[in-house]
Amino acid sequence: MKFWLTLLPLLVLLTQASPAQASGQCAIESVKSNTQGTGPWIDRENWLAPENLRIGLQSASAFMPLLKMKGPVSAELLRPAPRQLQLDKIKASDPLDQQTRNIGFLLDTRLYADGILVLRNGRVWSEQYWHGLSAQQPRLLLAGSRPLLSLMGVLAVAQGKLWPDRSIIRHVPALSAQTGLRKLSLQRLLEANSRFNWSAQEIDDWQATSGWRSGKTGGDVRAWLNGPDRWEREFADDTQNTVDIEPDADLLTWALAESYRVPLAQVFCDNLLIKLRPENPVLWLTDAQGTELAGGLALSLRDFARIGQMLIEARNSSNRSKIPKWFIETLNASGGLRKTNSPALAGLKKGSEYRYGFVHLGGAPNRIAILGPYGNSLYVDFDRRLVIALFASYPRDLSAGMLATLEQVWEKLASATQPAGKR
Repeated sequence: MKFWLTLLPLLVLLTQASPAQASGQCAIESVKSNTQGTGPWIDRENWLAPENLRIGLQSASAFMPLLKMKGPVSAELLRPAPRQLQLDKIKASDPLDQQTRNIGFLLDTRLYADGILVLRNGRVWSEQYWHGLSAQQPRLLLAGSRPLLSLMGVLAVAQGKLWPDRSIIRHVPALSAQTGLRKLSLQRLLEANSRFNWSAQEIDDWQATSGWRSGKTGGDVRAWLNGPDRWEREFADDTQNTVDIEPDADLLTWALAESYRVPLAQVFCDNLLIKLRPENPVLWLTDAQGTELAGGLALSLRDFARIGQMLIEARNSSNRSKIPKWFIETLNASGGLRKTNSPALAGLKKGSEYRYGFVHLGGAPNRIAILGPYGNSLYVDFDRRLVIALFASYPRDLSAGMLATLEQVWEKLASATQPAGKR
């Protein structure tokens, strides 16, 4: 559906800042979960099942407590480009059957898309919503929040709050008795390229304690992380090399909160939210004790796209950004065309690899992505100043066919936004 006619009431509301916003600080509100859920058929055991994703991903407050955040300054609304893309008229090759299709078909039929936003030079070239998703609705990123945790960690290092070469227990004194963590440096957590070897039962127990599913009441994720002999284990031999939310990521959130001596939501507000100037409230899910969970960030599609725009501006206007330039260059640096993708990134162009939770994309230079589960993704092309934000409900975390389809969508939309002589 078209969005522009709905902007006028929002423009009026955004001119009226609340007292908390006027003071220059984020407004953070604690919200209890709705004990009634969304209805009789969806509960804490199945709200993230493939068949329920379109309800579950945007109804997290019905199942878990959360923090609701608003920035201290009014949003800078995204403006439309003079020319709008017509998705059904942009031809593309379907990676699954090699037939000629159009982008609208690939989004709907192959990627199970619920919303897409295309930005170039900060202007909106296309914005579409389907299947009940609205422009104002925050949507849970799950593992898509992992790169942002690494970004927050990089900012903390730049500010002298964290030391990458030191063990995690040096940053979280409460974990000093966990001898198994002495081998885990903060840098390894930031790079997100290794994980501990957890059993399925341990992951289930961690999820129940965190509140992702039923099983425990009053769960305390930090108490679980600090359980007896919790980290007496080896690193996993992870041939898939995926980036996911596991207990290791909750260690990083704990270190961030300790380093600033404030809750993680406040760290996010002070370092990223103020820069993003979001249009809609940002949510962060917590455990029963109010501790923010590593996979608990939820953003509207417009504000998700703003993350990509923020990264582009950080590269091109370093004086306006807190993000170190070396970090952007590390994400962009070529890994060589001969490098083979990990199995988890099969479907993307050769040379694609994970870096700090982001994906450095092979093929054309200076392109990165955030790959969350179920097709939720953020594509950033620094040279073209292009951002493509996608919310989807693909019934698997990742697959080669899904990633190949994403590549085709990115390529064709990137070409369609260029002047005719440069496509």
